[in-house]
Order: sequence, then structure tokens, then C-alpha cells
Amino acid sequence: MLRSAIFIFIFLFTANLFSQNPEPDFSWNDTTYHLVSLKENPESKKIIQVNIGEKAIIYLDKDLARKMTLRDMNDYNKKRRSAILKEIDSRSKKKDTIVMSQYLDNFEYIISDLLKEGNAKVYYKKHKSFVTSISHRLEKYGLYAHRFIYLPDRRPFFSEMEVSGILEPGKHFSDPKELTKPGEKLADLNNE
Repeated sequence: MLRSAIFIFIFLFTANLFSQNPEPDFSWNDTTYHLVSLKENPESKKIIQVNIGEKAIIYLDKDLARKMTLRDMNDYNKKRRSAILKEIDSRSKKKDTIVMSQYLDNFEYIISDLLKEGNAKVYYKKHKSFVTSISHRLEKYGLYAHRFIYLPDRRPFFSEMEVSGILEPGKHFSDPKELTKPGEKLADLNNE
């Protein structure tokens, strides 16, 4: 009886040990573009317009932007998210189209999430038309990872830093050469 119990214990322990996946599901080397179809029409009558350099204009549904801001509010970002809500609400009293800056503190995360979910319209200035789809991917540069969002011709038009402080074995600082790449790419976002 004791041998059977020990055998079953060893069998279950070994099966459990080998069934675990020691590698994370996500790889920093994943360079896959994730294609997103954009929705045709906003649900609310009020729209948030965000001018993105010379490449694009992003149009967001005001109600969805408010919901996203509230959904992701926590103790850490409550002050910044409350400021976003106050800005949206005060501007929406005057006009149906609310022109906002992507540089409003913490607003870039709302924009990015709405774009990734397809809850936005994107006007491509070069083609003078709205696009039906965009793509995005997370790109790692040293200790940081940026989410770049691309127009259909793979031209980046929006970015936000999604992860910082990535720790890798034997690496404590970012190589300055690694950091110039996203800097150049970020600077190019505003140019046609």
C-alpha cells in the first residue's frame, strides 16, 4: 500500500513537473503585425479628434473613450485619468467634435487601446481618405517596449511606450545604440 502511494505521488509529481511550460507565451522577438479592422461608424454623436503629425488624424467615439478611461482607472493613474475625463466633458459641452492632444498625460494609452480594439477611425492625410484597417506590434528596444501602430502601407503613425524596465539576464542598462532606433522612429511619426 505504501509503495503504491509513493509510486502514485512520484508519478503525479513528475507529470505535473513536465506539463508546466517553463517558457512564457510571449517572446520579445515576436515581430508579428496584428491586423485590426476599424469600425465604420461611431456609436455616439460626439467625436474626439486627435491630430497625429502630418500622417493621420484619429477619430474616437467620445462615449467609448470615457468608458475606456474609467475601465482602466486605478489608484496609480486616478489623478491623470480624472483629468482626461474632465477635459473630455468640458470640451464636449461646446462642440460635437472635441479636438484633443495625444500628449494629454496618459491619454496615449486610451488612444492605443481603442485603436487595438478597432474602435476608431483613421484618416490618412497622404491618401485623403479613411483607412479600413491598421496593424500594430510591440517592439523592444533595450529595456523598453513600444507599441507602434501602422497604416495599411506599414507606415507607423502612432506609438506609446507600453513596457519599461525589462530585465534580461546579464543586462542592467540599455545600449545607447538600441535607444537611438526608437528615437528616430518616434521622431519620424510626425513627418509625412
